[in-house]
Amino acid sequence: MTTGVSSTAPQRPLYLVLIVSSVIALCILGDSLMYSILPLEAANLGISLPLVGVLLSANRLVRLLSNAWASGAFERWGARGPFLIVTLLGLISTFLYGVGWGFALFLAARLLWGIAWSGLRQGGYEAVWHGGGAVKGRLTGFLWGVVRLGSALSVLAGGLLYDRFGYATTILAVTSVTALAIPVALLVRWPASAFLPHQSHKQATTSTATATANKSTQRRWRWQDWWRALQSPRARWLVIAAALHLYLSGVVVSTTSIFLAERLQLAENSLLFGLGVGSITGILQGARWLSDITVGPTIGRISDRIGQSRMALMLVSMGGSAIFGLAALPSIPLVLGCLFLYFLCDSGMTVTLSAAASGVALEQERPHVFIGLYTTAADFGSALGPLLAFSLGSYLGLPVTYTVTATLVILAVLRYRILERSRIAQPLPI
Repeated sequence: MTTGVSSTAPQRPLYLVLIVSSVIALCILGDSLMYSILPLEAANLGISLPLVGVLLSANRLVRLLSNAWASGAFERWGARGPFLIVTLLGLISTFLYGVGWGFALFLAARLLWGIAWSGLRQGGYEAVWHGGGAVKGRLTGFLWGVVRLGSALSVLAGGLLYDRFGYATTILAVTSVTALAIPVALLVRWPASAFLPHQSHKQATTSTATATANKSTQRRWRWQDWWRALQSPRARWLVIAAALHLYLSGVVVSTTSIFLAERLQLAENSLLFGLGVGSITGILQGARWLSDITVGPTIGRISDRIGQSRMALMLVSMGGSAIFGLAALPSIPLVLGCLFLYFLCDSGMTVTLSAAASGVALEQERPHVFIGLYTTAADFGSALGPLLAFSLGSYLGLPVTYTVTATLVILAVLRYRILERSRIAQPLPI
């Protein structure tokens, strides 16, 4: 394709992913900070505590619609314009946290952030695509590692600023840092086409007129397009596995403090190693985010060598064993070890399944459509987890809830692995 060729040469894949992930990491600072300080500041902001949960879930719910909008925009207009727009939306949403009071303004900011995140994440996938299929795991691990490093630094530094200087100063500081995302986004030199990695040489060198005509037919997105993207059983089970994986993650993350409080109460010990439940939960959650940058790229690189489906099955088996240990082991230190192992596997699963989704997308006629579907299914699972965790946990008990959900994830990943092996084992047509 020769349409929309930039006058400047595109950046190398790793450098492209570094710049794009840095933009996303700067934009996510405000969102990550809200999870730690909004419950503490809610009364002063005129927001009742029950509505805090609504605000923290609103950005996920709007993405069930905005993921399709984002994939359509990137497919129609290319990456540069939409990526700059969503970067600006991310900055505006962070700014709004500090300029007004009340639920309505915060709800608008959270919905705006959800739309921005749909586009930022789409840009991240597109950056990974340009590295080709052979290194998609490594690039995906690097992408999410840098993004989650931003989340971890936001929670740690933002918490210190909040304790020392208060809410208004903290939001002003975070907004000022987030503003750096705009000049960094302007440094991105996107390749001319998102489709070159999976097209043949003949397709890539078609005439400008034919390429433009083909692209114009791709601009009209319809809900039926998602159904077409799921015609392959392998694609269907990958989407199901991702949704269930993030559902389990949402259940465990949202109930960790309650689960630990119950276990400590049963052990007649409200403190462990001199720390309370809140501190222990914070340490575990911080380790979960930091593991994205420490082990994410390594897991991605290994998955490139042995295959994403095999890596996913290994990780879900270890993570499932950790979940079963939570339900069965009596010792509190062993329970904490199981939680830590699960969070590591959870981080690795996100990288591995995202890399697998990039590979499946590049095999399809319209990669953006599949990624829009994949991210929407993942967001649905992620949003559903916290909403159902407490009701199911109170009815079945948290250990049973964890165990049943983990079993479903293992079965879905196993089915995806079987289909992937069948595809690889299929003889090539003569």
